[in-house]
Amino acid sequence: MISTHTLAAIRFGTGLGPVGRTALDGAILWDSLQPESGGHDPSIIPWDTRRARALERRDVQRALRDAEDPALSARLQELNRKDRDDTFTELRTNMARLAFAPVGFFERLVRFWANHFAAQSRGGVLRAGRATQIEEAIRPNITGSFQQMLRAAALHPVMLLYLDQNASVGPFSRVGRRRGRGLNENLARELLELHTLGASGGYTQDDVTQVARLLTGLAVSLEDGFTFEPRIAEPGLLEIFGKRYGGRPMTLDHIIELLDDLALRPETAQHLASKLAQHFVSDSPDPQLVAHMSASYLHSGGDLMVLYRAMLEHPGAWDAPLSKTRAPSEMMAAAIRAMDVPRDMVTDLTSRQTRFFLAHPMEAMGEPFEQVPSPAGYGESAAFWVTPQGLAARIDWAMDLAQRVPEAPDPREFVDIAMADAASDTLRRAASGAETRAQGVGLILSAPEFNRR
Repeated sequence: MISTHTLAAIRFGTGLGPVGRTALDGAILWDSLQPESGGHDPSIIPWDTRRARALERRDVQRALRDAEDPALSARLQELNRKDRDDTFTELRTNMARLAFAPVGFFERLVRFWANHFAAQSRGGVLRAGRATQIEEAIRPNITGSFQQMLRAAALHPVMLLYLDQNASVGPFSRVGRRRGRGLNENLARELLELHTLGASGGYTQDDVTQVARLLTGLAVSLEDGFTFEPRIAEPGLLEIFGKRYGGRPMTLDHIIELLDDLALRPETAQHLASKLAQHFVSDSPDPQLVAHMSASYLHSGGDLMVLYRAMLEHPGAWDAPLSKTRAPSEMMAAAIRAMDVPRDMVTDLTSRQTRFFLAHPMEAMGEPFEQVPSPAGYGESAAFWVTPQGLAARIDWAMDLAQRVPEAPDPREFVDIAMADAASDTLRRAASGAETRAQGVGLILSAPEFNRR
């Protein structure tokens, strides 16, 4: 029987370690969600800074098409190098947050919601932005209301660019009538299917089209950033789920009204509760757990702290065995935490060291930094992560980490530090029988048991 402390640290936190061994339970996990735990880190580049840099890069590239200029070529190389170095800095920051968080529940929630609102930059002149979107739209709203988070995430420039909202024009708007342009339904569809109601939320194709009409006017440009453009907004009243939105003129407030209404629909409550329970507890969570979470969410008016408490207080969150598979970055952070790696061994890596110690292994394991596989994000089932290439990469990285520390711990002691009562007798015997300490530690970190949560 796994103890409550071990379950709390592995299922809801970022793993066990030699420090911070104060007994954990649901109440302590919930109390750890203090606003200051999610404060902004200056190493995460703001959207406006990335936008300005991308605008300059575009102008430099255009100038170089007209004539060769050594000074402009050098400036372009400098911009590209700065983007690369900043991206590696953001990777180190996020890994350190996971690995060295006192409890880790907050950071796990950041990862959950970042995947719920999966988005990335499309490339081209804007090279990165996912870390920025998470920092600006997700992290500040973890302990607030889902309405606030939905507004921030759905309307963030990275999301709008990722889902091609710039290509959506109201057919009867001024621009639509003059140029014959029409709707792009990507954002509307994902807003309903992924972000709020869920795939089984009962919406129709007509609902998607009506939402797409209401969302016209949202736009992003390198020059101006996020804007609402009345010239491309579909005018008039639009009926969505029995309620009328919009008018003449159409404004951003009409869109926010729809987002707030979607956030508090029963289908949304069911979708969020089920998805959160699937992420933390089981691919097939206890229906009573999901029902309790959904009802608590609706009764609170979308308060996310109430949703988390409903999950943590229900026996169904603690009865299920550890059956989920840690994502690559979660496994790496848990290993760094268990090994008690000094923080500066992560934060002070050079860009080249970051590439080989963090970025390349994460990509080989199936989680490339700054990328998502689709608007649906990364999968929840073990089959999504457990692939021959991914497993081989986990083993290679675990063995490498075990050899990086000045002196590997005794595997017989380390198995208790890393896994406590979640370790099987079979793993304990295998680790103690390794030829060297490093091999024993690497075996523990790459074992299926350590990769479960």
